Amino acid sequence: MKKVKMQLFGSLLLSCDSGNLGEEKLRSNKLTRLLAYLLIHRGSALTHHQLIEVFWEDAGKNPEGALKNMMYRVRNELKALGKEKFICTVPGAYRWNPEIEVETDYEAFEQMVAKLRATVDQQEQETLCRSIIAGYKNNITAKIADESWILPKVIWYQSAYLDAVKQLCTILGPEERWSEVEMICHHALQVDALDEDIHCYLIRSLSGQKKYDLALTQYEKASRLFYENMGIQNPEKLQVVFSQITTETGEQRTDIGKFLEEAGEQIGMQGAFFCDYQIFRQIYQMEMRRINRLGIAEFIILFTLRRKYRIQTGEKIDHGMIEGMNILERVVRASLRMGDVAAKYSPIQVAVLLPICTYEAGVQVADRICNNFRESIGKRRLELLYELAELSPPG
Repeated sequence: MKKVKMQLFGSLLLSCDSGNLGEEKLRSNKLTRLLAYLLIHRGSALTHHQLIEVFWEDAGKNPEGALKNMMYRVRNELKALGKEKFICTVPGAYRWNPEIEVETDYEAFEQMVAKLRATVDQQEQETLCRSIIAGYKNNITAKIADESWILPKVIWYQSAYLDAVKQLCTILGPEERWSEVEMICHHALQVDALDEDIHCYLIRSLSGQKKYDLALTQYEKASRLFYENMGIQNPEKLQVVFSQITTETGEQRTDIGKFLEEAGEQIGMQGAFFCDYQIFRQIYQMEMRRINRLGIAEFIILFTLRRKYRIQTGEKIDHGMIEGMNILERVVRASLRMGDVAAKYSPIQVAVLLPICTYEAGVQVADRICNNFRESIGKRRLELLYELAELSPPG
C-alpha cells in the first residue's frame, strides 16, 4: 500500500517515495486549501454541495464547473507523487482514495498532546513537551490558517503548544536550566507576544543566569507591551517577578504600578487640592508656563472674608473670623472639582486656581462658593467677596 506523508505545520508538503508536492509547486492558495481540506477530511466523501459551500460561497453562475475545474487541477498536481488515483469520484461527491495511507504531522501532534496529558512521569513529560514544541513549527500553514473550517484547530494547536512550553519551563526551572528556558520562551513569544506566563518565565530565566539588566529590560518591554495592546498597567504576575529581581539585586527601585498606587493613596479625598501657599505659588507658575505654551485660558479667584456691614479694612482677627475661615476652607474643598487648587493667601483670604476654565464658568464657581458659604455660617455676621482674573503670561 502506498503511503503519503502530509506536513501541515509551517507549510503544506506531501511526500512519498515517488516525489513530493508543496505549496511552491501548487502556486495557488485555493488549490492548496482544497487539497488540504480533502486530506483533513479524508475519512469521508465530500459532496459537491459541501465543497461549493466552503470554497465558492461567492461563486458566479457555475460553481459546479468551477469545482470540477479545480479538482482536475488538483489531480494533475498530485501526479508529482506517482501514477496512483489519489482522489476518487463517487456519485455527487469526491474523496481521498482510502487505499492510500496518509501519515500527518498534525495528528501526530494531537497524539503527543494526549500522551502528555495522561502521563505523570516527569522525564516522559519533558520528552513529550520537547517533541510537541519541535513539531509545532509556528502552527498550520498560513495559506489556510484563516479559513473558518480550520480555525478551531489553529487555536487548539497554539494553546497546546503554549501549554507544553509552560510545562517544560516548570520542569527546567527548579533544575536551574535557565539557558534552555530562555531559548524556549524567546521562540514562544514569537507565537504569542501577550502571554504573561511566558514573559515571566523568560524574565526568571534571565535573572537565574544573573543577567539582571536584561531581565529588567525584558520586564519593561513586557509592561509596555501589555499597556499598549491591552490597556493593562503592570499585570500582577509581572509585578511579582519584578519584586523578586529587585530583591535579589538589592536595587532600590519600584515599578510604575507601585508608584501610582502609593502616589494615589490620598486620591479618595474629594474636591479641590487645598495646599500651602508656597506650593500654590509653584503650581501657579507651572500653570503660567503651560498656558503660554498651549494658549489656553485659566482663571484665579481671590476670596476675601470680612465682617458684615464693615467697610474699612484691617479686620480684627478674632475667634469669629478664624471660625469663618475654617468654614470657608471646608466650603471651597466641597464646592470645587478635583484638579482645582486652593490656598490660604492671608488670614482672611483664600486663592483658588481654576485650570481649563472660561470666565463665565469662573463666575459660576465663585457665586456657588459664596452661596454655599452663606448657607454654612448660620447667624454669623460674616460675608464673602471675590475677585476674578484671567492668568496672563508676563510680557
